[in-house]
Amino acid sequence: MRYRTDKFVSVGIRPWGLLLAAAGMVCISTVAGFLGRLWWIFELASHFRAQYFLFLLASGFLFLIGKRRWPAILTGVFALINLSLIIPLYIAGPFAHSGDRMLRAMLINVNLSNRAYGTVRTFIRSVEPDFMVLLEVNRIWLDELQTLQAVYPFSRASPRDDNFGIALLSRIPFERAEIRHIGKVGVPVVVAQFKVDGQSLAVIGTHPVPPAGRDYSEDRNQQLDELARVVGLQEGQVMVLGDLNITSWSPFFGDLIRTTGLRDSRKGFGLQPTWPTGLPHFWVPIDHCLVSSGIAVHNRRIGPHIGSDHYPVVVDFSVESRKARRGQRR
Repeated sequence: MRYRTDKFVSVGIRPWGLLLAAAGMVCISTVAGFLGRLWWIFELASHFRAQYFLFLLASGFLFLIGKRRWPAILTGVFALINLSLIIPLYIAGPFAHSGDRMLRAMLINVNLSNRAYGTVRTFIRSVEPDFMVLLEVNRIWLDELQTLQAVYPFSRASPRDDNFGIALLSRIPFERAEIRHIGKVGVPVVVAQFKVDGQSLAVIGTHPVPPAGRDYSEDRNQQLDELARVVGLQEGQVMVLGDLNITSWSPFFGDLIRTTGLRDSRKGFGLQPTWPTGLPHFWVPIDHCLVSSGIAVHNRRIGPHIGSDHYPVVVDFSVESRKARRGQRR
């Protein structure tokens, strides 16, 4: 009896062809991520550098085992390109001198549809932040958090029934706090001015729209531009806490950093992805804490799952003292 071997050959070839096609698409996406200014979809491709790196690393290893030299080299090169964008997050930058008073800030996108009110309250009590920015809060959320008022008596909020309600809760008094509206859709931004050991600290909470289409992408970018102008109006040191709906690999995030002079608090602490909690293979770091040059970040971490599609962000920091700043100028 004769057996046909073409089916066995095709089965043997097909996995390599599929792997090569998939690796090719990831290589194309790697390049597309650098072209985000040309098309909003290209900009979306910039957010998955960690996934690209891991997939290309695994693909290159398989190609190497399979003695497919050129695919192994190609995937290796593109894996290194993505790795070069990730490594800086693990390298500490030029930080400010530590201040006399350690503070803790927290950012939570509670998720408007989240009903785990008790879980969120318990987490806040366990972390004990000095102040926090809460996103996607409506009137129900504010009512559920009323039990924290004795600990956080100072607040400014703009509750909404869409995804853009915002609140600032603080245990330390602020000199002033206001709600501003930015962008065409008038997304609220909370701006508060604190005094820390006699020095000014501006805290800005924000939540630009997600880039779900060309128009929304343009709106988000406009809101980031207006956010930069708000930062420029502040006195003293500045901290921005927000779900910016963008990762640090987007060219528009780079614009925000260059325009404001702020730095990413993740420097030295790694990727720290925050969204979406239910899809770990697609985790991306879109919840940010940006700080000015006079703020020393001592620790930054991601909190546990609290019912939201975002993980909380907790940052321990201090404001550089005047004495340390005078010493730097000598």
